[in-house]
Amino acid sequence: MKRLKAFTLIELLVVIAIIALLISILLPSLSRARELAKRTVCSANQRGIGQSMYIYAQDSQAGEFPAYSIPHPASNIRGFYNAGDRIVDTPPSTTGVPSVTVDLWMLVRQNSSTPKQFICPSTTDQQDPAQDVAAYYDFLTSTALSYAYQQQHDGNLSNGIRKLITGSSEPIFPVFADANPYIKGQVTKTATSDRKSANRGNSTNHTNREGQNIGFQDGHVRFEKGPDVGLAGLFDAINVKSSRGRDNIYTVHIQSSQVDPGLMMLGWQDEISTSSGTIVDAGGKSDAILIP
Repeated sequence: MKRLKAFTLIELLVVIAIIALLISILLPSLSRARELAKRTVCSANQRGIGQSMYIYAQDSQAGEFPAYSIPHPASNIRGFYNAGDRIVDTPPSTTGVPSVTVDLWMLVRQNSSTPKQFICPSTTDQQDPAQDVAAYYDFLTSTALSYAYQQQHDGNLSNGIRKLITGSSEPIFPVFADANPYIKGQVTKTATSDRKSANRGNSTNHTNREGQNIGFQDGHVRFEKGPDVGLAGLFDAINVKSSRGRDNIYTVHIQSSQVDPGLMMLGWQDEISTSSGTIVDAGGKSDAILIP
């Protein structure tokens, strides 16, 4: 009988080594492809939210984007009114501390958005479990919301209440984006040092903090590798300008030594001393403040 030739141990090890090498080459490419696919879904989510903003504005009295509460005198802001506890048919006060997460849930309450649209697939966040969305006024927890929204409740009366965003506002104004790295992302570095690092102050939503999807007033969404994409700004209190000379969308809330400057027009400004270029308002807010 003719004997069949078998693989030797060395040949088998060589084959295994080649397979392992091919896997090591292909896996990063596959991981990259998955992240790019998730980034695309995230962008589509934000485009849907942008369309919902316009639907909401058409139904509102003054054509405004969601802003449930009136401005707070001290410019205070909070998130997640329900604090993990579902309170049926109990709306938050319109005279208390406002919440941007309540603002966003207004889109869900009017059925122009779904809870799933507020989840970035690159994160570990999970869709809000609400069955009857009209029964609630906020997302259940922070893990049910992957995106940040413009702080519409600037109540610093010495500064003049900032105009609300409407369908006729500046088209390139950032309205929502992947979550703020210093609030939801829990980055502990100061904004100044983080922006100077390799991370550039980007959101933590996407792999390696490569960038963030940002939704603008006119409804278009772009993936930007830096968060300095707001309106053109002036020099800030420490004479540091963002790399593109534009307002940073991830300003730390009430941290006057590290905020970005506003624009001296259209009512979107911080109170700025024109002689020194320094920010002097108590809240230290810039144009684009996306929370949480």
